[in-house]
Amino acid sequence: MKILYVIRKREKRHWSKRLQRWITGFTDGQDGFFEASLHYGCSVTRRTYEEAAAMGRSAVARYDAIIVNAKSGFPWQDGAKAGQQIRAWGRPTAIFIGQARPFEMVPDNVADHFDILFKREPFADLGRYDLSNGNRAKIVPTLLSNQLLRMSWRFKERNTQFTLPKYGYEHEKTHDVYFSGKLGPNRFDNRVQAWERVTADLDDLRLKGGLASNGQVEVPAHLKGELMEKPEYLNTLLTTKVNLALSGIGPFTHRHLELFYAGAFALSNNDIEPLWLRAPVIKGQDYAAFDTEDEMIDMIRYYVAHDAEREAIAKNGRACFERLYDVPAHAVELRDALQKVI
Repeated sequence: MKILYVIRKREKRHWSKRLQRWITGFTDGQDGFFEASLHYGCSVTRRTYEEAAAMGRSAVARYDAIIVNAKSGFPWQDGAKAGQQIRAWGRPTAIFIGQARPFEMVPDNVADHFDILFKREPFADLGRYDLSNGNRAKIVPTLLSNQLLRMSWRFKERNTQFTLPKYGYEHEKTHDVYFSGKLGPNRFDNRVQAWERVTADLDDLRLKGGLASNGQVEVPAHLKGELMEKPEYLNTLLTTKVNLALSGIGPFTHRHLELFYAGAFALSNNDIEPLWLRAPVIKGQDYAAFDTEDEMIDMIRYYVAHDAEREAIAKNGRACFERLYDVPAHAVELRDALQKVI
């Protein structure tokens, strides 16, 4: 199956970084799992939107389908422009919506022109989208990537090597609670409030981490934490009893996947259940979740003190990762969806 993939815009990235990415084929953080799976299962040609738009119908005709990254510059919020471009290509066309918020979706009049809507972590209740029933039926779930793993669209063998010598549920613990997160323009007040409560109410426990600014917001001095390089960060996940996975731009974050990958215990906000993930992630079995900060404090104390229960959930989380983050299996899902419209 030959696919023309219209890639995400990266013109602000330094030329040396772009060259390295091209040579190694490393996939990008938000889009990495989808891209690795697509390349694993299909013969893919990568083009910018400007390059793809300039291709004539005869040049595009050699591809079985086109997939457009919503961050490529394609006019995915303008029904007339989107329809004009798709008609000019004259091929089955899908869009990959890699935005983190589950409610972000193409407008109904744009979805009309696409054959498939690949959406990162959509709502399981498709009625929450202001789409026709026909357009809701086009939604196929996909997933963000684990940034601890360096997957490649050029070297596909990288995309199945996801084991560790020793998992979190097998490690001795040197810390009780860990969280590290950046604050952006939206501040993510839930992260500030949660870490404020942890530092105020749990100062008798072994705490590690804190908040870091992306340069646009100020972090209170008593809540600041240092960002780590990946080896130290992974080791911290492995050797901490309770790792916090707090909502960011979206409810399902890189942190969730990193903790599942590490076999480390994850305590999360209770906002994952409404999502349609490509494999089940079960609260109370694969991770623990809280509704309020009071409940968060109580659950931290409980799981710090109950090793067997905590380790059982961490072990289940690792098994969940193996089901959820399966590139070959997702490659089949993408191919099957595409085959239906070709």
